Amino acid sequence: MKNPVLRFVILFVVIYGSWYLLYELWLAENTPVDRILMTWVGQSSAKLLNWLGFEASYQALAHTVYLKSMACVSVGAPCNGLALFALFASFIVATPVSIKPKLLFIPLGIIVIFLLNVIRIAALTLNFKYYPETVDINHHYVFAFFVYGVTFWIWIIWVNKFMIPSLKKKQV
Repeated sequence: MKNPVLRFVILFVVIYGSWYLLYELWLAENTPVDRILMTWVGQSSAKLLNWLGFEASYQALAHTVYLKSMACVSVGAPCNGLALFALFASFIVATPVSIKPKLLFIPLGIIVIFLLNVIRIAALTLNFKYYPETVDINHHYVFAFFVYGVTFWIWIIWVNKFMIPSLKKKQV
């Protein structure tokens, strides 16, 4: 296909669409990968809060982060980051760039997204404890906008550092 933008869009839709259909229709939520990610995000959030001086813990059975003995945030499958990892990786894979930078950039991007999610869950835990009236808007909009915004920024870095130079080389 001669048009690189159209090629990218079609490839992205096929890759992400395939993953989405596989996950939603066949695997569904609460797979072993979901449970592992929920545990990692919850445990890491509690550890971050402890590091910041709060008395936090994580209860694995309910996937819940506690402050002292107060249950604050449950980490569900939709909030474990897996869908965003797939979206991020699909974007990178679909770009017309050689495989080597993709093999480095995808894991690094997923690590950044994971860390952002840990910060988001820790912040929501504090939010629930100290300002419970704002949890809903922060959970659904503010923190989601932040995580997706940073993910978009990472894509911009990818496009500028790898995709545009790769397209320029192909034109020469």
